[in-house]
Amino acid sequence: AMLAARALPARALPTGRGSGLWALVAAPWPGASLCLPPSYDAARCDRRFFPKMAKKRDLIRTWKIRSGDQVWVNSGKEKGNSGEVLLCDPRRNMLKVKGLNVRKVKDDEGNYRFIEKKIHYSNCALVDPVEGRPTRVSLTFTEEGDAIRISHRSGHVIPWPDNPRDLKTQVEHDEGPKDTNPEKALQKTYDYHADHEALRLARLTMSKYNRGQQ
Repeated sequence: AMLAARALPARALPTGRGSGLWALVAAPWPGASLCLPPSYDAARCDRRFFPKMAKKRDLIRTWKIRSGDQVWVNSGKEKGNSGEVLLCDPRRNMLKVKGLNVRKVKDDEGNYRFIEKKIHYSNCALVDPVEGRPTRVSLTFTEEGDAIRISHRSGHVIPWPDNPRDLKTQVEHDEGPKDTNPEKALQKTYDYHADHEALRLARLTMSKYNRGQQ
């Protein structure tokens, strides 16, 4: 009531793009801090320049596309183009296609280069290797539980691409003078019973564990 009876001082704020309707704000007392909305520049710098993660109810449970597949884009600015899948992002229901949906970016050295941006899973369709046309795919399972992709266009099996991790060749390193032999590294050198006895004798010499003993 006392605050309502007093004449509240008002502060005029700039009516820029980031101020919105906060053109005139009344402070409850002189020198009080005001809770102002963030400016446009701060809100723009705080944005995240990557797709948001999909909600749990919207996640695609069964992916029929993997890295290495040939897909055809059926929607968007890259409609009618095809390419190889470089990356699958199940958390966002998106994937990257080689040479499609590219953006020009500037690296730390000041050079410009093109990178592929992600495309939604629903905008891509597998390419039938027999006819070379986009097709829908159904999954069937073998007795061992392995999934097999069947093309609706030709009825043929579309094989799964090879896992990129399996294609990596293991690099062989030459043993140096500081390398430990596998036999010596696997040798058992720890004796639990001897260590337990040494710890018991060490505790006997500490007054911390021997209080009240004669």
